[in-house]
This record gives sequence, structure tokens and C-alpha cells, in this order.
Amino acid sequence: MTHRLFALVLIFSLTAFGHHGSSVSYFLDKTITLEGTVTEWQYTNPHPQIYFDVKDKDGATAHWATELLPTTVMLRNMNAGWSRDSIKPRDHIVLVCNPSRVATAKACLARELTINGKPRPLGGGPGGPAPAGRGAGQ
Repeated sequence: MTHRLFALVLIFSLTAFGHHGSSVSYFLDKTITLEGTVTEWQYTNPHPQIYFDVKDKDGATAHWATELLPTTVMLRNMNAGWSRDSIKPRDHIVLVCNPSRVATAKACLARELTINGKPRPLGGGPGGPAPAGRGAGQ
């Protein structure tokens, strides 16, 4: 009985810990701009993810990931045409995002997205979310 109680407490604790605010993971007061090529698009719950490659000034490739707004917000913005086919491997993207709080992570929270030269709203109405404050990381 003690083992079952411990297991239930552990499951509920992990579930509660698993969903966190964006400010825990990302610097919301800083933005960076990245340009790259999509390698994978996951239109899943709770947050869609874009995986992409960015070349630095020396031509070295870094593998990045960005988290978008919650899928429910994206679904409310279906007038923008979001679907599992909205982004494809080899698409060219320009992304303004909030960098990860983990210095070595190649991850960020998307704020503005351009796909193959076309700006795409990310949610929160026709213009997408209000851009984050532009910090020194831009």
C-alpha cells in the first residue's frame, strides 16, 4: 500500500512540475534573431516544436529547437492556416525568439516567425503575440 501511495504522489508531482511558465525556461526580456533551415516540425500538444539548423559565420552548423505557443492558442488561430503541413523540412525560417536560460542550450521560445519569406502569426489574434521586450541579446 505504501508503494502505491508513493507512486501516486510521484506521478502527480511530476505532472504538476512538468507544466511550467515560460519565464522559468526562457529570458523573456531578451530576444535573438536566428535564420536557418527546418529539419523537423512537430505540431503536437502541449507546444509545437520546430527543429532547425543554423550556420554561423564560419559555416559551422548548430542544431536548434524552438517552442511555440501552446497548441490550443495555435488552433484558435487557424485562420492563419496552421496545420501539421504548415512547415516542412528544408523550409527557410527567420525566427525572433527568447533565448533559453541554460547557456549551452540551443533552444528558444518563438515570438515572431517568417517561413520562406512570409511572416506567420503565432497566435493571440491576427498579429500574433505581443513581441517580448527587446533586450541586449538582440
